[in-house]
Amino acid sequence: MATFHRAEELKRALGALPQVASVDEIKVENDIIKHVTLEAESIGKVTVHQLDVNDAAGLFDFYSHGLSEKPRRQFAPYPLFHTPPVSADELACRIADWKRENDWTAVNLVKDRRIIGFGLLKRFKSEQVTSAIVIRDEFLKKGLGYLLQNIIIEQARLLNLKMFHVKVVSDNLASVRLHEKCGFRQTKVLPSAIYEEIFKYLSDCDRMDGGEAVERQLIEMAIELGSTTEMDKSFSIDDSAGATDSKMMKKNSRGKHGSIKNRT
Repeated sequence: MATFHRAEELKRALGALPQVASVDEIKVENDIIKHVTLEAESIGKVTVHQLDVNDAAGLFDFYSHGLSEKPRRQFAPYPLFHTPPVSADELACRIADWKRENDWTAVNLVKDRRIIGFGLLKRFKSEQVTSAIVIRDEFLKKGLGYLLQNIIIEQARLLNLKMFHVKVVSDNLASVRLHEKCGFRQTKVLPSAIYEEIFKYLSDCDRMDGGEAVERQLIEMAIELGSTTEMDKSFSIDDSAGATDSKMMKKNSRGKHGSIKNRT
């Protein structure tokens, strides 16, 4: 019964997002999101499913060919992509090793059997819970980063986490704004020495583009979350009606010719 209740909470939260037309299937086990099928306003039907060893080939293609070099260099969460895997088999081994641990969750965002996004929440049994997301280049500016980050936020709520954080390069303004829109706030500036290789690469890119090297910092952004119990208390009958009315207004605004334009 508790699992059903959690799944309904998740369906309600995702269904209220402006990027989502409908949520069709949800599976939650032990407070971990296993599977979601939904209709995205910008690209239609997509699925979200828990990372598995069998996803290694598709995830390797996503990482190696779906991301251009700059986002690939900046997305290097340990242990899957730091250092970059050289083959799908190596990535499969890393996934298998990681699955023996019990303090992380990672999901693929899939469209037409192809991975178009990846998100993770790790070390969620510690005080340093971190997350990261990345979207395939050709699917940027379709609101999918906002959608995927909100799925990670809802995953954190299912786990009753009070806070988690992300690390963002300071001049990656699109990422900074995305996370601010999701409710994150800058909490600290991190020592740059441990990310020296990435900063050197970005400075080299500046010079190759004919400019001066930009002074960058690595910033930490955190989001504070209410527990699912608190969320239940705050979701009154009036709130429920408002969410429903909002979805109806969104659907009516599409008119006869399909989806409304997604601006995020």
